[in-house]
Amino acid sequence: MQKHKVIREYGTIYPGEGIDSFNEIFLDIQSFDSLKNFIAENNDPKIELDHAFSVHRKKGLDFIKVKNYVGVIETKQGTVIEILPKIFMPDGDEIEDADRIKQSKLVLFKMLKTLWNSPFRSIDQAHLKISRMPIFEVFISAFLTEVEKILKKGIKHQYNTLETNEKFLKGKLKFSNQIRLNLVHKERFFVEYDEFRTDIPQNRILKSALVYLQKKSKSPGNKAALHNYIQLLDEVGVCNNLDKDLAAINGHNRLFSHYDTALKWAKVFLLGQSFTSYRGMHLNTAILFPMQSLFESYVSAQIRKNMSEVEISFQDRQHWLVTDKSFDGSKRKFRMRPDIVIRSENEQIVADTKWKIINQYQPSCNYNITSADMYQLFAYGKNYQKDRPHTELLLIYPKSELFDEELCLEYDSSLKLRVMPYDLTLDPSAERIHLLQYFPQFQ
Repeated sequence: MQKHKVIREYGTIYPGEGIDSFNEIFLDIQSFDSLKNFIAENNDPKIELDHAFSVHRKKGLDFIKVKNYVGVIETKQGTVIEILPKIFMPDGDEIEDADRIKQSKLVLFKMLKTLWNSPFRSIDQAHLKISRMPIFEVFISAFLTEVEKILKKGIKHQYNTLETNEKFLKGKLKFSNQIRLNLVHKERFFVEYDEFRTDIPQNRILKSALVYLQKKSKSPGNKAALHNYIQLLDEVGVCNNLDKDLAAINGHNRLFSHYDTALKWAKVFLLGQSFTSYRGMHLNTAILFPMQSLFESYVSAQIRKNMSEVEISFQDRQHWLVTDKSFDGSKRKFRMRPDIVIRSENEQIVADTKWKIINQYQPSCNYNITSADMYQLFAYGKNYQKDRPHTELLLIYPKSELFDEELCLEYDSSLKLRVMPYDLTLDPSAERIHLLQYFPQFQ
């Protein structure tokens, strides 16, 4: 029987028996070893998953710490582990883990919806209403919605050129092959003809994803829809060579534009495509996302949505850190790319997002803000002041129980840095008010 576990970022995974909570879970020995072996196999700074987990030992017992990646994984033994964001909710016995899990899952879906050029943007309110379901089932439901749209519109057909030996003359006779293959078989014809078929790469990829998910889904509703859609694609085969079919659909074809989102979902399931690359055979599924990328995407999307009346640049590329004059001529090096730059005629704000927990109650420890973050913003400020002397800097961290009030810092009298707590639990109607309190000059 499949086991389903839920844990938050920075939580702990132990082997053996125990009582699960949102902060720590216990896996059977085989599942724990599968996850540990997976981590060991991907223990390489060049592989993104090196930043997702770490293995530790205390008093002779191994345990695994979850870092700042979220998503879903499934071990070879069938144990599914959901990793959710650690978001701010007031502490207290009255708040159950179930409430924290529900809120964290909703925040995750809100963030995923802002990822540019991804299928996760298709997650809508109908899918959010079933957020009590496992993450993977919500993904499947969103994929099925896109497949349903294609089926209602009508699946595409294409003419495929076939060369085959037939008992009847059809299309164009291929003389060289006819002589070579049918010299003693006068009753056969080697012909070439075009056939209008549904068995094309796009449809095969969708069919392959549906067949794959039929084995994975545990939701009765999803399983019924998967079965129905597979039957409707009865004339379509599955991919015998997935890489070849993916290569065949590479490039934009306007005739298949309504397939785009469904095909992106299919790649997520068939290739494990998310933000991560991994290797090894110890897990069945690993769809994981770095929280730094999700947080940056979400904050940028909200600023774009709620401050459309001002000039905004994302991942701005106007400035370089140094000019290299070592040889003839001069070349600029180390391009700076602040997450967000907001400009008006006379002033600007240069902002960076950081998915880290800082502590406003520890000024003696620099609020747990790293020196690297401070130096980075200083470099931004000094270079961007060349455009507009009135330049302000902004660091955006997630709101937490340790950080819920703005900090005001100063490099010098001309360059100030504000540190902002961003509340991820707000509903859309409150988002604009929350943002504009930190950008009063742009209202």
